[in-house]
Amino acid sequence: MDATDWSPAGYDRDVIERAWRQAAEIPGNDAALWRKDDCGAWIHRLDYGRRHSSFGWEIHDPSVGRRSAGTVLALRPLHWQNYLDRLASQTQGRITADGLRNARRLWE
Repeated sequence: MDATDWSPAGYDRDVIERAWRQAAEIPGNDAALWRKDDCGAWIHRLDYGRRHSSFGWEIHDPSVGRRSAGTVLALRPLHWQNYLDRLASQTQGRITADGLRNARRLWE
């Protein structure tokens, strides 16, 4: 992926499922469908790669651009807006849960 290509990588079904399992399970929610990313944003399993969804998510590979190859365990499922923020060199995600929906946090 080059620096201007922010589209999701084409991962196979097994890699997508393994990355999904890295997201946080939330008690009281069906972990097969609903989880939270590392920034605390809700993501929905069936919304992988859907940037029009409030709960869409993509797979972030923190090893891209580094010499050592990443492993599947290094892949992180992120809400699509947090994914783009990470690609734009933001150190913290800006989308997080606000009750049962997601909201953009403002940073000072």
